[in-house]
Amino acid sequence: MVRQMYHIFHGKHRLILANNQDQIKTFNPDFILDQTNDDPVKNALLIVQKNTSEKTIVLLGNPEELMEKILDKFRLIKAAGGLFFNAQKELLFIKRLGKWDLPKGKLEKNEDIETCATREVMEETGAKNIVIDYSLADTFHTYYLNDQWIIKQTHWFTMIGDEEQQFVPQAEEDIEEVKWMDLNTINLQELDTYPAIRHIINEYQND
Repeated sequence: MVRQMYHIFHGKHRLILANNQDQIKTFNPDFILDQTNDDPVKNALLIVQKNTSEKTIVLLGNPEELMEKILDKFRLIKAAGGLFFNAQKELLFIKRLGKWDLPKGKLEKNEDIETCATREVMEETGAKNIVIDYSLADTFHTYYLNDQWIIKQTHWFTMIGDEEQQFVPQAEEDIEEVKWMDLNTINLQELDTYPAIRHIINEYQND
């Protein structure tokens, strides 16, 4: 079965890999690049490099084939993170370098993805008693480092655990604060966070 859509984030920009013209209209794309065009991945990267304002770019075609082209050009890093909820369905956020984020981190050698997610949440928040509830979805974001394009694939899990425990922000990871937030009362669009974080929370809310 062909996957219908991928969302890839680059800073404030969003790349959507999709094969359904009608479906992508809901995202009001600024650019649509057809898979039959010459190197749509390269053209998309040129757009995000040249634009400082937020852009949504659709790469129209077979999403799996388009993702393969991207993986051919990028170094893949795998990571995992958690949406940790308490009994009141509040979500645990961390504040890192002044922006609200969710705990996550890179997969270590010989580590399975579930262990990575749990370890990162525990390390970054100081949580002790957490368990995975279910596997949610993946997010993808890209960046350019040391003359190399990198794509990070983060697998997200929902988690539950003891909400009364004391949380300790991981200072060596520049985490300043750990805080419960009620998704029913915060304005996610106005929250100072990253597009990929808004996306995974929307995935949870629409699950």
